[in-house]
Amino acid sequence: MSRPHQLPAEFALRPFSVRAAEASGVGKRRLDGGDLAAPYRGVRMRSAKIESAVEQAAAYAPRLAADQFFSHTTAARLWQLPLPRRFSADDTIHVATANRVNRVRATGVTAHRLCPPTHRVVLLGRARASDAVSTWLQLASILSIDDLVAVGDALVLVPVYPDTHAPALRPYALPEELRSRVGAFRGPGKQKLVAALELVRLGCESPKETLLRLLIIRSGMPEPAINVLIHGTRSSFVPRVDLVYLTWKVIVEYDGQQHREDSELYERDQQRAADLRAAGFTLVTVRKAGLTRAGRHRTVTEIRDALIAAGWRA
Repeated sequence: MSRPHQLPAEFALRPFSVRAAEASGVGKRRLDGGDLAAPYRGVRMRSAKIESAVEQAAAYAPRLAADQFFSHTTAARLWQLPLPRRFSADDTIHVATANRVNRVRATGVTAHRLCPPTHRVVLLGRARASDAVSTWLQLASILSIDDLVAVGDALVLVPVYPDTHAPALRPYALPEELRSRVGAFRGPGKQKLVAALELVRLGCESPKETLLRLLIIRSGMPEPAINVLIHGTRSSFVPRVDLVYLTWKVIVEYDGQQHREDSELYERDQQRAADLRAAGFTLVTVRKAGLTRAGRHRTVTEIRDALIAAGWRA
């Protein structure tokens, strides 16, 4: 059995449209070859395996018409914005257009009509998608206020270290842009966006940190400072902490699973915690269970008790 002819370089590594391949001289027989999969009508790709929503979007991208773009949760994934876990199994592709006529019709694809200037489109990698703030506005129809705050925190985050995996330069937006765009927005979820906007802060590096911060302030405790360097410890480096009350020397941090699965990171965290305690700080560590409905009361109690012991009075 003869090997199939090699594809032109521009079609070898990523999904491509049949129309573009034919225009480049690739014949129908080659396009129907057994080494090529057809994830969508009019699209071919070398691998039949699609392992993520981002790969699903990449497979659909060659089908996008000139006035179509990815939106909603599809755009959110392309921007690497935090989405609640309930969306992890949702592989629906969301495609939008401002054109009433040119709406997409395909299995597994949800069509939307979104018009400028409220919704803006950028080139993200090789695909057109809603810009980051437009995506946030679109998510207001399906996310809670707290989840919108987590996305807002991600939009305005200036990473401590360069985010080499980000699809664009960080931050994706400034707080002033969020405010002006929400003010001009007239779509579903407007009131949730207004409420979320007042709770967005600079410096929160993960959605769990955001949810922990919101739990604290809604429980009647003062709002902690975010992502602060703690000077004056015996450590050879200056530790940075998630949330801190400098007045009362109380630190609150979210401990993700990766901190315990990586033995080297775990040991470093333990030494860091010992150095902070030696400098007079009280540490309250919150894990995944501490943010569940069953665990929130205990989390609030531990933080409040630490503050009271340090001299805070409600």
